[in-house]
Amino acid sequence: MSCSTLIGVTASGGAYAARWLHWGGDPEQIIPLLRRIWQHSFTRHTLATAEALLRHDWVTLDPAATRASQRHGRRPVPGVGYATDLQDGTRRGRIDEAAQGYLEWMYLVDVATDTVLVHEATCHSRWLRHSQHPLDPAAAGTVLGCGGYTDHGHRWNPAHLWLPGARAGLDAEVCLAAHPHGAPVLRFTDATAHAITAATTPNRGEAGRQASWLRGVGMEFDLMWAARRANGPHRLRRDADGLLLLDVDVAGWSWWLLPAPVEGATR
Repeated sequence: MSCSTLIGVTASGGAYAARWLHWGGDPEQIIPLLRRIWQHSFTRHTLATAEALLRHDWVTLDPAATRASQRHGRRPVPGVGYATDLQDGTRRGRIDEAAQGYLEWMYLVDVATDTVLVHEATCHSRWLRHSQHPLDPAAAGTVLGCGGYTDHGHRWNPAHLWLPGARAGLDAEVCLAAHPHGAPVLRFTDATAHAITAATTPNRGEAGRQASWLRGVGMEFDLMWAARRANGPHRLRRDADGLLLLDVDVAGWSWWLLPAPVEGATR
């Protein structure tokens, strides 16, 4: 039997964006499917996985779906599942708001931590947090990405990001704990991202300049590499607070820790 479910992504401040999944189910059924889609269909690219899930309302998730597996009333999306012909569009809401309609489960991909947050609808139509699952089952107990955790030595430290030729640093924070990509993770606001974009975007006379730069893409930001790479631009992820995460080394960009504020100190 069907199990009415929402599937989507987290946003800052308890907000979410989700799509309808007709043939849903409990975490024992859905989490393995999401892990296969993430690992095999999108080669562990969490943002691409999340974007694919938000493109359609779904009949069912099926990583084995191919273009040839057309079914009546179901449109195959290779590597993801079968989309329904009836599309209601993206649902947006907050976790602390009442669940609209007859729903049982909601699965939200957290791009910042490479995990899936599971919420269960109560008999009073409220969302109750059920569990959190890493997309990489081998990573249970470790920190994926960086959410500023206080365990495993993860915490945010005030810092300044310095760009080549800059006369002043830009406000940021840095986490110095070990991360999967091997580089310290910086996070900063959209205001800092716009300042980086303005300072690094090449003008017409610098089209051949060999330096990485940041490019705004709608509400998001892409890191454009100095040397062309096969995997293209690097999309900056956001953490649960909506701040941008820079989790790769960029030649010429550096950062400096700021002195920690002294407790009880006055201005």
